[in-house]
Amino acid sequence: MPIKLLEYLSPPTIDLQMEASSKEEVLSRLVDVLVRNALLPAENRLLDALLEREGLGSTGIGHGVAIPHGRTAEIAHPTVVLGRTLKPIDFDAIDGQPTRLFFLLVAPENGGDDHLFLLARIARLMKDAHTRDRLMTVETPDDVLALLREQDRR
Repeated sequence: MPIKLLEYLSPPTIDLQMEASSKEEVLSRLVDVLVRNALLPAENRLLDALLEREGLGSTGIGHGVAIPHGRTAEIAHPTVVLGRTLKPIDFDAIDGQPTRLFFLLVAPENGGDDHLFLLARIARLMKDAHTRDRLMTVETPDDVLALLREQDRR
C-alpha cells in the first residue's frame, strides 16, 4: 500500500503564510512550527542539521518546491511540515527558479526507511503541475488536507 502523506501532516504543521526572505529563515521558520507544536524541544539541533544537509546540495527540486529533510534523535516519528512563503525565496533550486512551497521532512535518527518512501511520495506529488498550482492558492490547512486526500485516492 502506498504511503499516505496525510499520516505525517496535520493542520498545526501547515503554515500557508510563512514570512521569510532567505533559505536560512525558511528552515528556521519550519523548525519553529515543530517547536510551537511541541513536536521538537525548544533546544534542538535540527536547524544545524538542515543547514548542513543544504550545504551538500540544495533540496530545491524545482517548479517552486523544496523538500528539506533531516534526521534527529529529538523526534519520535517521521513528521512533515508544509510551509508556503508569501514571496518567492531563492533556495538554489535545481531549475534556478525561486521557491514558495517547502515540505520539511524530519525523521528519527535511528528510524527505518519510512522517510525515504515519504520523500519519494512528496516528490511524486509535486511533479503534478495541477497539484502544485492548487497548493499555491489554497487558503487553509484543511484545504491542503482535502487536496492531499483527493490525491491519495488516485
